[in-house]
Amino acid sequence: MKVLKECPILIGIVLIGVVLTIVSFIFKDTVYSEYADTVSDGKIPVLSLVLKGARDEVYPWSTPSVEEEALLPAPEEVVEPAAEEQEGTTLIIAGEKQEFQPGQVSANDVSGNDISGNSEPEVYEFTEVDDDYFTDALFIGDSRTVGLSEYCEELDTRATFYSKVSLTIFDVMKKEFIKTDDGKIGVEQALSENQFGKIYIMLGLNEIGTGDTQYFTDAYKEVVDRIRELQPDAIIYIQGIMHVTGKKSDNDKYFNNARINERNAAISELADQKDIFYLDMNESVDDEDGNLDSTLTFDDVHLKASSYERWHQYLLHNAIVK
Repeated sequence: MKVLKECPILIGIVLIGVVLTIVSFIFKDTVYSEYADTVSDGKIPVLSLVLKGARDEVYPWSTPSVEEEALLPAPEEVVEPAAEEQEGTTLIIAGEKQEFQPGQVSANDVSGNDISGNSEPEVYEFTEVDDDYFTDALFIGDSRTVGLSEYCEELDTRATFYSKVSLTIFDVMKKEFIKTDDGKIGVEQALSENQFGKIYIMLGLNEIGTGDTQYFTDAYKEVVDRIRELQPDAIIYIQGIMHVTGKKSDNDKYFNNARINERNAAISELADQKDIFYLDMNESVDDEDGNLDSTLTFDDVHLKASSYERWHQYLLHNAIVK
């Protein structure tokens, strides 16, 4: 106690520790619930919850997550005034004021969505098409897409290819590799000057060892969002990263199918089923174990020339027609 009296700084540290511990206990099962497991064994002090939360910008006054909200008490029921006591309401919809009296239902809710009974979103299903479907298509990708252009005449003579060996999702919008009469330009400029009806993307293998899945997915989303801005009317197809063979997968720290599957699952979530769709073309080239069929490749990674027909056929049988 004598030491504490003679050292006010130490007293302050002790008091802060006590406060942090109390706060951690209070919010352990709500705001800091996702960190609770780290202190469950008693080896790490409870006050670390506050510190971990601060690191991630999570504070006691932060809005609880969906899981945390389930632990909170239910809000008190709000009793609406009787219909005869309600006054007319003025809403501004599409820039125009509209008067609504009690009991009247607008054809649009406050979010602007049609609730008149005609708001059923159109459901699109994959269907079979012929090769002329690809006359306004663009393929963006790395060496595997280069191979598709070189060994699939039906696509090469109809579609456009912006593909390059070693291309990644991180540099696809930065590198200038598309040949024109005036020299080489980048994908962004090319998309600004040309419009397409369908755009197929196949990227992700060359950068499989760079960053984690979230980092990769964030970069992928930026590219898709930018393409959507430049090509507002195009159907965008996100093609899953093609697998490698089981031999390659079992002996490579980075280029393995477990990592590929994790990233494919993440980018598949970018599809909105309206104008962005996910295609798992691995269905056309995998063996029974979910690896690239070793009989279809010459190096455990790339398809043989004759094997590209499988990819071509998959695209013919998995198209969206609007």
